[in-house]
Amino acid sequence: MATLKYFADFPELGIPDAHIDVIYKDGKFLDGTTKMELSLEYNSQLYPEGIHLKLLVPLFALNPEEQKAHIKVKRKLFLKIGSLLYFAIDDLSFYCELENDLYLIQVGNRTAKLSPCSCKLKGADDSRGRPVSPFHQKTYDSLNQLYTGTSMDYFGHRKYHIGNAFKKFSTRDRKTLQYLRDTFSWED
Repeated sequence: MATLKYFADFPELGIPDAHIDVIYKDGKFLDGTTKMELSLEYNSQLYPEGIHLKLLVPLFALNPEEQKAHIKVKRKLFLKIGSLLYFAIDDLSFYCELENDLYLIQVGNRTAKLSPCSCKLKGADDSRGRPVSPFHQKTYDSLNQLYTGTSMDYFGHRKYHIGNAFKKFSTRDRKTLQYLRDTFSWED
């Protein structure tokens, strides 16, 4: 049997996770590469509620009741119009303003994503807090688009211009969107 030393997504514990292609056959989970049955090492002190697994399966493989839970869409206000968000690229700090309400959208139990949201790049400062000049305000259709566009405009020499909005943007009180999503409540 194949044994996994680490299989968890617990960033707060600093434990690496493993992404495994798995085949379910004859009531067993097999490693997709080795075709050996998976065996997880379990530590009840480290995982008092058990090891959290996510399986990607074809929707039609679930019974109709289970399918309903996995296609249900939740949408809830995340940040209000006019909210200011901050991000940095290299030695420049930028801020933008939401021109629409920003929503979190979750399908089934997948990780919640951000809705498209018009946002305007409002300003930039250098590492000493001095405004960047010349500066041109620009409007974008999403936070990811804003980050990419800003990177391309101000750092054209960079090889990559992408960034995860949850990790790159924060509020005035320095809470990242990732932190806000992780502590978000879907309850009213």
